[in-house]
Amino acid sequence: MNKNLFFILFSAIILISSCDDQLSVEEAKSDPITNPQFVFMRESNLLYFAASYELEFEEESLTSAMVEWSTQSGNVTDTIWLNDNGNNGDILPFDGLYSRKIQNDLSHIQNVILPSLVGQVTYRFLGVYGTIGVEMSQTSYVENIPPVILSVSVQDTINRPTGMNMEYVLVIADVFDENGIDDILNCGFTSLHVGPDTLLNSGNPIWLFDDGGIDPEYYSGDEISGDGKFSIQIPIYGAGNTNPSQQTKTGVFLWTFTAKDKSNDPSLPVEYTVVVE
Repeated sequence: MNKNLFFILFSAIILISSCDDQLSVEEAKSDPITNPQFVFMRESNLLYFAASYELEFEEESLTSAMVEWSTQSGNVTDTIWLNDNGNNGDILPFDGLYSRKIQNDLSHIQNVILPSLVGQVTYRFLGVYGTIGVEMSQTSYVENIPPVILSVSVQDTINRPTGMNMEYVLVIADVFDENGIDDILNCGFTSLHVGPDTLLNSGNPIWLFDDGGIDPEYYSGDEISGDGKFSIQIPIYGAGNTNPSQQTKTGVFLWTFTAKDKSNDPSLPVEYTVVVE
């Protein structure tokens, strides 16, 4: 092979390789927005947005940073301005992380996340560098948070009334849901007779109600409707009752309480031991 031809080919290969390497470096520099973050703070009903912005891009300085927020509908867009001066939810000033906390209500934004929302939300981080606009589209998933049983209120020891008398014992479970009280579907408990290890009520839950005690068919004993306190009155029959449907067993019982939300996600179980004498 001619030496001059070989030299030309070799030089061309090196030049092409150098161009490829240079292109990769330019591509790496072409994205001035990184580290996108989004958090829906359900308890405080706040939205948090943050992303890292380069101060310069293609020899132009950053003039503004923002988020276009449209949630699931996409019909109307909120423009949420970000900052890096330690205000409005930005934690550390001048660290390159531009952020914002904003109330999730109609007085601040049009695209409010409803308490019952479970699913994807879409938004875009935007940066303006002089006459150049840069954007980064994002999708996040808002997960469901199951309800929590805060407490159970019932007597530790229940004494049966005498003879053929009957008394009620009030059982109350205080339930909380991050998505709001309206998202709680039900609350109930199963009763295990310890010793014989048999489940009462055929193993089915004994339901509690947050109805304010207005059910005409059965008075639950609940005082206020919709306050998250679920109640039920359990009839306790005296030993003198001979009716098979009016018998109250004695012994130790393990009551296991659970609540479910409208996504059918259960709470962690809460166990309570009751002694019937």
